[in-house]
Amino acid sequence: MENINIMEIATRKVLTIRDDESVAQAIDKMYAHNHRDIVVISEGHKKFGLLSAVDLIKLKKENFDFDTKISSILYHNIEMLSPNNSLKDGFNAVKNSNSPICIVDENGVLVGFVTYYDLISAIDPSVMIERRMIGELFIGTQLKKLPQESPLNQVIYQLDNTIYDCVILTDEQFVPVGIITTKDVIRLFKENINLDEQAKKYMVSPLVTVSYDISIKKALVVTNEKHFKRLIVTDHNGEIIGQVTREELLSKVLSRWAEIMKQDKNDLEEVNRLLVKKTSDYEMILVVDQLTRIYNRGKFEHELFKEIERIKRYNSESFSLIFFDIDNFKNVNDTHGHLVGDHVLVAVAQMFKGLLRTTDIIARWGGEEFVVIMYNTDLDHALLGAEKLRRAIEDKHIRDVGYITCSFGVTEYIKGDSVQSIVLRADSLMYEAKKQGKNRVVTS
Repeated sequence: MENINIMEIATRKVLTIRDDESVAQAIDKMYAHNHRDIVVISEGHKKFGLLSAVDLIKLKKENFDFDTKISSILYHNIEMLSPNNSLKDGFNAVKNSNSPICIVDENGVLVGFVTYYDLISAIDPSVMIERRMIGELFIGTQLKKLPQESPLNQVIYQLDNTIYDCVILTDEQFVPVGIITTKDVIRLFKENINLDEQAKKYMVSPLVTVSYDISIKKALVVTNEKHFKRLIVTDHNGEIIGQVTREELLSKVLSRWAEIMKQDKNDLEEVNRLLVKKTSDYEMILVVDQLTRIYNRGKFEHELFKEIERIKRYNSESFSLIFFDIDNFKNVNDTHGHLVGDHVLVAVAQMFKGLLRTTDIIARWGGEEFVVIMYNTDLDHALLGAEKLRRAIEDKHIRDVGYITCSFGVTEYIKGDSVQSIVLRADSLMYEAKKQGKNRVVTS
């Protein structure tokens, strides 16, 4: 794996958009190229991000103006590697099946794009996928189902998270007759369809399904030929028993393969170690960042949404948000390597987790950025909490690196805030702290 260059499996023609372009322009590109994601190039911060159909649905729910520039919204940051990195480096960089990698040359130019699917396909155990049936590996994922007469807005608002990315539409006898996926949402937004119209007019029908007794290989062929992200699986009676994504199929196959490889004393031990690491504790991937062992972005957004809804419903005590970033972190990676960089991320996450109250939530937002929810805390007390964290990391000696600092943005919930607005405000304050010289706290 160390001898396989990551550019050998990278997609070189990447769909991109600059962050000074609008969300509507992103939708135009996604629609034209039949994509549900697009890579965002941020010239100002020299980083790359991913704008997905799920992000667009969340914005639509908040009545967001799609003519707004992408730079003013929040999107997922993407890990970066150089063209000289290996396949092993790619496995170490990918945290879960939803986190891709941008390949960036020495001039900061995007030259390739690698997904989790690309990585595991590069070491695909072909014999096993020909002999195993999906029924042997399949654990049904519950599907969202709605009547085909449902309005489109009711359907697509079921798709604003990473767990559900399709809705099955049924007739009056509750028989599945069609499907709407996140990719269809791009078309609906592009064509400016009235979301009060019935879903049956725009659903994909008839519904394509596969039987639980087809082989993994055939299932993967179907996903590739039809460009499906997931398969709807039926039992021997033709009843739908759930869905399975191609990433889940490959992950389960590789997990089984890893078990077999444990018995062998051969040169595949390193591959086995990586596969076991990536496929074990699969459920925890949904909520925990696999490197730092604190909550991930998805779990944080869920908890923040719940807290906002709780305040709206009960008019209860407010909360504050802290957004912080490790200063000059790129220099750490460039000077000491990514393994030392990972050690720094873990050290900061675990140190701050220990300093915060047990009722607070800390999560990794992406890369070297972190976020904290301080429940029942006003701005003044949140400022004190952020200063406590800032001083603590400033005085902490970290192995192999020495002393580092962090920049903090702190804001309090304002009536009418959404998840998008409060995080964007805290993020902007954090960047203001960077502009002011770093290693400081800026509040709203």
